[in-house]
Amino acid sequence: MLFGKKKDKKKKKIPTERFLSLKANGVQVDAINFSLTKDKEGNPRLEVRTRDVCEALHYSHIDFELKTSVKLLKVGAAFKEAISEKNFKIYVFDVDDFSQFYI
Repeated sequence: MLFGKKKDKKKKKIPTERFLSLKANGVQVDAINFSLTKDKEGNPRLEVRTRDVCEALHYSHIDFELKTSVKLLKVGAAFKEAISEKNFKIYVFDVDDFSQFYI
């Protein structure tokens, strides 16, 4: 079977990682989503999207606990800015401590 037909290999479906919850200093936050990115200088940033103003995010330093369907992220961050867009608010933080645990 040198020139035979190749068998199709089934690809394993990897479930999409889903955002489950966000806690800021131990207080549950009603967030739409979050993202960990880097700014232009390469410093890590955390962006949290909410539907409305969130009082729990109005501190100079916050310890976050971000939970997804795959992992738990613990992030220490300092407040940088808040951006108001049409339907939601974006809170931007500079990350100073980060650890992740797979669950």
